[in-house]
Amino acid sequence: MMPAAVSPAATSAMRGRDRVRIGLTPEGSWDWTPDDPDASTLSRRSGDGQPSVRCMQGTGSRAAEVDGNPSPRRHPLAGMPVSCMRVRKHADPSQTVALRWPTTCGGRLGACRSRPTTKRSVSMVDRAMETGGRPRVSRRGFLGLSAVGVGLGVAGSEWGPWPGAAVGAAHAAGTGRPLRFVVLTDTHGNDEETARLENLSRVFAAVGAEDPEFVLHCGDITDYGDDSGFEAYRSTIPAGLWDRIRHVPGNHEIRWDVTARERFEHWFGPTSYSFDAGGVHFVALDPTQALQEPGLFGDDLETIRDDLDAAGDTPSVMFLHFPLGGRNHYVNDTDALLRTIEPFPVRGIFAGHIHRNEVDRFNGLTQVAAVATRSGPFYLRVTERDDDAGRVLVVEQVTLGATDADPTAIDLVAEVPLDAGPGGGAGPVRGGARLDAERIELSATAGSAAVGMSAQVHQQELFGTAADGVWVPLNRTGGSWSGSLDAAGLPLGVHRVRFRAVDEAGAFWHETVTVERHGRSQAKPKWEQQLGGQVQGALAAFGTTVVAASTSGRVTALRITGAARHQLWERSIGAAHRGAAFSTDGTLVVVPGSDHLLTALDAANGRTRWTADLGRPVMSTPAVFDVGGADRIVVTAGDRVFCLDRSGAVLWDAEVPRLSAGRAASDGRRVFIGAGDGRGYAYDLATGAQLWSVLTNTRPDTYRQLIYGPWDDWVEILPTGAVLFSTVANAIAVDPATGAELWRIDGSYIFAPGLALDDGSVLLTTEWGVVDAIDPATGARRWSTQAVPRALNAGPVRDERSGAVWLIGTGGRLVSIDPSSGAVTVDRQLFTANTFSTPVLVGRQLIVGAQDGVLRGLTV
Repeated sequence: MMPAAVSPAATSAMRGRDRVRIGLTPEGSWDWTPDDPDASTLSRRSGDGQPSVRCMQGTGSRAAEVDGNPSPRRHPLAGMPVSCMRVRKHADPSQTVALRWPTTCGGRLGACRSRPTTKRSVSMVDRAMETGGRPRVSRRGFLGLSAVGVGLGVAGSEWGPWPGAAVGAAHAAGTGRPLRFVVLTDTHGNDEETARLENLSRVFAAVGAEDPEFVLHCGDITDYGDDSGFEAYRSTIPAGLWDRIRHVPGNHEIRWDVTARERFEHWFGPTSYSFDAGGVHFVALDPTQALQEPGLFGDDLETIRDDLDAAGDTPSVMFLHFPLGGRNHYVNDTDALLRTIEPFPVRGIFAGHIHRNEVDRFNGLTQVAAVATRSGPFYLRVTERDDDAGRVLVVEQVTLGATDADPTAIDLVAEVPLDAGPGGGAGPVRGGARLDAERIELSATAGSAAVGMSAQVHQQELFGTAADGVWVPLNRTGGSWSGSLDAAGLPLGVHRVRFRAVDEAGAFWHETVTVERHGRSQAKPKWEQQLGGQVQGALAAFGTTVVAASTSGRVTALRITGAARHQLWERSIGAAHRGAAFSTDGTLVVVPGSDHLLTALDAANGRTRWTADLGRPVMSTPAVFDVGGADRIVVTAGDRVFCLDRSGAVLWDAEVPRLSAGRAASDGRRVFIGAGDGRGYAYDLATGAQLWSVLTNTRPDTYRQLIYGPWDDWVEILPTGAVLFSTVANAIAVDPATGAELWRIDGSYIFAPGLALDDGSVLLTTEWGVVDAIDPATGARRWSTQAVPRALNAGPVRDERSGAVWLIGTGGRLVSIDPSSGAVTVDRQLFTANTFSTPVLVGRQLIVGAQDGVLRGLTV
């Protein structure tokens, strides 16, 4: 397919598996060109009067100069770090200068133009152009698609199958033709599910026959985001419809994605973007988190605000995978999103995930969660109606007959007003909360249309689910509302309180505030440090040095002394979704990056000692083993495992079927890794030869073998020498030499690392917050306790002074556990963010990372 025409006032971007092509108009053309089949190159085609670009002398990471001035305000490429691949000197300005794209930015323009790339890691350019024609790139990089005909097409199959964003000007206001489009979601394409694919073919044929101007797909396109699933899904779509489908990822695309969204971008383009059609501004949102289940907007909020601000008074409709607000606890910072969009005319949200139609009206908008197309021949038809009541989007469910000869059923689902949204008169709500003894005293104001107000303590322990909770009515006195909530069961620390105003039509306005309970506890907060992005991986410690890495690309090293900390250094490299590791002597810090690099930093000063390009995102935690006095670094990247020496040289690499995102273990002779095909594997540490594998589950298909397998397991070497593989169903101990099963116990132990105790027991933590003390010889439970509501990836740590074990739940609850009895003491609620990061204990300090990008220190 050839690219569609590009508007002179627009920007186009195209992301393929290995290359990105970017056209900047009217300043000239920047293109990725296939000069090197093994690496993308960037070429500047200079014209008369255009700046010239040269690569600074030397090798390695340098900066591109533009007319000798590296100021980023002067030109889009100025000051960008690049690796000098080759420079062709030229007198003719039409000649090309080829530069290797900056490895520190993961090959992404938006990331390099402002801050290091964070969770999205995708090249996205704003739809608006600044004065003089230079593209305005948002801080997080938000790709805008011009309403007047931006086309992001494909010039050939090597660029990937994404047809781009050729929404174009299918409908312009005033033409008399109503806006008409289709919404569908949760197709769950799977090449092993023939009946499901046949259903999708019928649905897309019917959608194509309706000739909509575009189609919004709200995610969970496939079962687990693999190429075979994407290809199977693509095969069900008529050629004439493919160009018009706008996709966002669901948790099923990102939960098991070890490509840092590269695979999704290859098939569908960017994950967050916006476009205009029919006098409506459409915004695609992606709050999914790499290798995690629930959502988070995080740093994207600023970009969303900027995008809506640029849209002005145009009514906006958002679409994403997770439904928001009310009883939906799928995105942890939904409250922050609602505050972000409050000043703007956001009138609608389309979502999926819950596999049923559900309509909610709140904060001046109408949200429609759509029925899953996976479940049957369903989709939503959306048609504009413009009459005396104003502009309205009429949403109907279309249900195809059991056969093509049977009639189609049409049922009204909702109406989405575009001129003024529901519940707007009930807000805005402004609330206050004060904790007094055992009650939270509340006061609030609301809009004049509010006829009721209620409140509840936010259920911080809820994670990736839906629940109403108990709403307590407040009393109205004049123009304000007041009341109180029971706080007897709240631990010390910070909590959220939710207010909800309602109008006569039953539409709501939500607002959330925080309240803190003070008092004495074992853990005392001492300091906080902002890294940006999410501190998602485990923290690393050696002696008094602690290293944390963030999806913002920042890596920081702290020296911990007593109750204080001193920053040793900070670096910006590629986004890290997993934790760093020290060399066995503590002089090197090895950091995995989604930019394909494994980076070794000097632990004393943060300088780069070496980088290893593994050819794919490194989305697992490195493990370092001492083998006869020599360090061996073992890490997985995608479907390969790599063994490197201390200098960064790759000694061997081998296949890990499908994927691996956990951490390897070794007994000094063998390396053990959990894989995405439901098996645990043993490799020869010296050669990489596969020695044996063990099947951890007997699920009948590829998808279930993956999700019920040890794909994200920190493999353990037990005190007995046995190898422990864990899944969402079992922990399985096997013989290290043969893989023969020794014992198996039930429990979802896969995510949190285990912890060995002095009495020989091993603590294993389930994702449901149950901590079990296990006899490593037999698997017998010595004790079992419900420690926290949920625990994913963040494991327990032990205080060597007192013997106490500390654990932080996913919702931020900190508890101490008596290792002899399992008795649990709730200490405090640390924060309102989620955490997936195993903390470290250094002396008196417990250092904790979280998804709000903050590193915290507490004395215990």
